[in-house]
Amino acid sequence: MLDVVAILLDPFLLIGFVLGSLYFYLTATFDFWKCRGVPFKKPTVLVGNFGPLLLFRTSQPEGVKEMYQWFKNERFFGAFRVRSPVLILRDPDLVRSVCVKDFACFVNRGIPINNDQDPLSGHLFNLEGRKWKGLRSKLTPAFSSGKLKRMFYLLVECCEELQRLINEASNFADQTVEVRELAAKFIIDVIGSCAFGIQINALTDEESEFHRAVKKLSKPSYKATLWRMLRTAMPRLYRLMGVQLVDPSVTQFFTHVVSQMISQRENNGTTRYDFMDLLIELKNKGTLESEATNSRICSDEDAQAAKEIELDENTIAAQAFGFFAAGYETSSNTIAFCLYELALNQEIQDKTRREVHNAIGTRDGKLTYDAVQEMKYLDMVILETLRKYPPAPLFARRCEYKYRIPDSNVELPAGLRVVIPIYGLHHDPNYYPDPARFDPERFTEKNKRTRHPYTYLPFGEGPRNCIGMRFALLQIKMGIIAFLKDHRVEICEKSPVPIKFSRRSLVTASETGYWLTITSSS
Repeated sequence: MLDVVAILLDPFLLIGFVLGSLYFYLTATFDFWKCRGVPFKKPTVLVGNFGPLLLFRTSQPEGVKEMYQWFKNERFFGAFRVRSPVLILRDPDLVRSVCVKDFACFVNRGIPINNDQDPLSGHLFNLEGRKWKGLRSKLTPAFSSGKLKRMFYLLVECCEELQRLINEASNFADQTVEVRELAAKFIIDVIGSCAFGIQINALTDEESEFHRAVKKLSKPSYKATLWRMLRTAMPRLYRLMGVQLVDPSVTQFFTHVVSQMISQRENNGTTRYDFMDLLIELKNKGTLESEATNSRICSDEDAQAAKEIELDENTIAAQAFGFFAAGYETSSNTIAFCLYELALNQEIQDKTRREVHNAIGTRDGKLTYDAVQEMKYLDMVILETLRKYPPAPLFARRCEYKYRIPDSNVELPAGLRVVIPIYGLHHDPNYYPDPARFDPERFTEKNKRTRHPYTYLPFGEGPRNCIGMRFALLQIKMGIIAFLKDHRVEICEKSPVPIKFSRRSLVTASETGYWLTITSSS
């Protein structure tokens, strides 16, 4: 007792005691993998093994690739995110187990949310358990090919406006364009029109309120970016501090827009066949008419969970916001990366342009839904773009109960997060020889059959894959078609070769932009 009093009275001893306690807390878990006989890399105090990423010294894709290569002969290995142990998978069979075979144990992402501070964070990507099951079952029919076909005319409208701006850019003396900026405005218009039911005109009006909200959303502070990386490693502190990741003005804007749109649609009976129509139908009827439910997801238990979910205005606002947050940066960057690779590989661009011209030409010059579906080589080009530049460099699942890793003696405790290093798998020469080379032929039907399917994960896999995958691919195709239909893209002096990834972005993006020359093909 006297010793404790002495420590408290002596400031130097007190500081030493506090620092010692903090050090013990931060390192107390560092024997976790050693005790289980799992290979791991020695962590560093305060950052674990994620120091270069947390300190923004390296980009997410490069950091994930480096980690993936630490133990090249292992099926899995351990790492530490700050002080939290995580398991990193290298074996695609284990990826399949986590995503599909043993999905019941890995149903959740384990992303903590502060609903009071961030009401828009309660969207499908973040939800867990029965709430996720119920809402996923309700929303799945909204992304069917039939529903997408009905709203295709909205994408055509946005595509025509993008083509007009591309025409203007190609007529300037300096034809150098930052193509991601144009692609981003196109995606804002598409998602604004299809998810929020309003004509944004981001392509022509950069001062619109919607565009200003998007700028705030797409350029978060370092503090917000750091908390997005840390919240899964320190969920208790994240909740205790009531961290707010979305700017309050952005939350207020999106909530108001959705409320106004719901009121207008319900009062006027307006129909646009967009996602907002479908969300309002779910709100009022509880289900979408004339659609079969996804058999992979909807068991009797899930159907019951769906009945328990009620879509009120806040829930609808969160889902519309989730569509936007998930699709804006990822799709615009994918369009830009694709154009960049086509500029570097002119023969591939020529083949893609010929296919676009042929598909549209056989329909009297009209861009139709069926014409887009017919462009199989364009499909391959986009799939290879997503292979080389996956929007999310990694994804994770949380273990919900004790789980023994197949064909091993290692048992994972409940609560542990399992990381799937997408960028590492996509650049593994064992699966993709010469992975730095851009080669759409990797995705012929024959070549796809010879490769393990769980080495290609741009949209995740299993019941928790990206629900908007079809829509994302469609808007990406439309954006690329708009650029290639009447124009060529070429490398210019400002083009970054090789491309340098952004260290601040949590998605795969260029540090210096995507500068290309656009010329008329006529």
